[in-house]
Amino acid sequence: MPRIVRLSVETPMTVHDATEAFGSDLRVNLIRHYRTSPGPQRSAVEALGANSQAVSHNTRILVASGVVVVEDSDDKRSPVCRVDEVRLRELIEALGTFTAGSASE
Repeated sequence: MPRIVRLSVETPMTVHDATEAFGSDLRVNLIRHYRTSPGPQRSAVEALGANSQAVSHNTRILVASGVVVVEDSDDKRSPVCRVDEVRLRELIEALGTFTAGSASE
């Protein structure tokens, strides 16, 4: 079980969302996959060779951070996952600005 570290400083919400979104190899590979090949989660499972439970769990984290958007498909059975480019750029910028020691939120 991961250790929880309490900080005496507050992390801006966009920076927190960025660390959640970019916090694992699987998540960054899912972002890349959904960005280049929007589609159902099962296509990510096949392309990345990850198990469906891990893809589903990590896709939910990406949806919660706003990086991935899930939309209905034509057949209604396999929702399409795609990257929200604006949100992705926002989180990349927030993380870069914060770690550079520049202005925070």
